[in-house]
Parts: sequence; structure tokens; C-alpha cells
Amino acid sequence: MPKDVRKTLRFSAEEFAQIQAELDRANISFSTFARSAILKKKIKLPIEREYLYELNRIGTNLNQIAKAVNSGERINVLRKLIEIEAQIKALS
Repeated sequence: MPKDVRKTLRFSAEEFAQIQAELDRANISFSTFARSAILKKKIKLPIEREYLYELNRIGTNLNQIAKAVNSGERINVLRKLIEIEAQIKALS
């Protein structure tokens, strides 16, 4: 299949020296290396810290609810569920 699309990358001299050393060691072309690295790499979307913090708080509350339900402390469960609902609304 012909390669029709061309993209340009910029590197510092130090970055390119590192890349070139790896290319020499592996005995492959830059194009082969870049295509392989880009196509095989899974992309992870960044998650903002504030969302991680809120999700952690929600998880902690869920664990407390599970503990309360399993120990017979059902009175606090409704209060915890209301807290979780408020936290989820705050994320929206």
C-alpha cells in the first residue's frame, strides 16, 4: 500500500541522538521505527487530578457503605449514598 500522508516531527539534538543510537542498535530506519511505535502504542487519555480525587472519595464512601451493610449498620448507609450523589453531581 502506498504511503501518501507525510507528517513532520521536530526533535532537539539530544533527543535525536538518543533516537539515532536506538535506530543504529536495532538496524532499522526511522520511518519503520516511528510507524511501528505509533501504530502499536495504546493512547492513554489524561485524567485531571481533581477528578481522580473525587473518584477516590466516591470509592471510599462506597467501601464504607459496603462495610456498614455487611456489619448491620444500615442507618449510615442512606447518609453515605446521599454524599455520593452530591459528589457525582459536583463532577457534572
